[in-house]
Amino acid sequence: MAQTVAAGLQARSLEVRLDYSRPGSQPKPRFKPDLVISIGGDGTLLYAARVWGQAGTPLLGVNQGYLGFLAETEPARLPDRLEEVLAGRCHQEKRMALEVVVRRRGRTMSRTMALNEVVVNKGARSRLITLNLKVRNFGHWSFRADGVLIATPTGSTAYNISAGGPMVYPTLEAMVVTPLCPFTLTSRPLILPPDFPVEMIVESENPDPDIHLIADGQLNLSLEAGDKVTVHRHAQGINLIVSPSRNFVDILRQKIHWA
Repeated sequence: MAQTVAAGLQARSLEVRLDYSRPGSQPKPRFKPDLVISIGGDGTLLYAARVWGQAGTPLLGVNQGYLGFLAETEPARLPDRLEEVLAGRCHQEKRMALEVVVRRRGRTMSRTMALNEVVVNKGARSRLITLNLKVRNFGHWSFRADGVLIATPTGSTAYNISAGGPMVYPTLEAMVVTPLCPFTLTSRPLILPPDFPVEMIVESENPDPDIHLIADGQLNLSLEAGDKVTVHRHAQGINLIVSPSRNFVDILRQKIHWA
């Protein structure tokens, strides 16, 4: 499909490059395209957002995966969608993203972007972990749990709803903090303004903790007890190509059979 689409665009004297990188890798883009067409599942689009979308390049998702919740079109409708895009009849929708910074003993160990969510959780060998969160105007929030998930409105309909978090309209700007299996009945999901960064320090009862930070289900970083994780709004965000003929409720009903 990628080769067929490329040939059709090249016939219009457009420059096309194919990228067969696998989700999970993080190559550095060598040029800035005017449009990225992501052919695959949601994971492929999340990968494209991380590699190409951070510079503001619009993304057009084509679903060839299992669900394709983030994809704008199915393969059979791609020619019509491309005609609309080239004619300027589709518009871009700005989606909030997260920037995640991990510091260890004062040194920055990792900095990455997430369009859906960032998760800090224990591995199979670990007991409950203690999460000490600090949020502006909320003070400190400490609880023991399997982990915690911080989602964007775009990612609120992914791992977040499976963990009992709320669905949030995707064009809003907010952060959803959802504890994962907390060891208390009083720790509940919290919706925060986008300019309220979340800082967390992870503690563990195990001398050799098995703790991970996972961004968009793809990037996996091992954490140590005492590591500081800061999550805040990404400065740029991501631009998705969308059709005005579909709305969020239609997608919920079609993709996850919401009543």
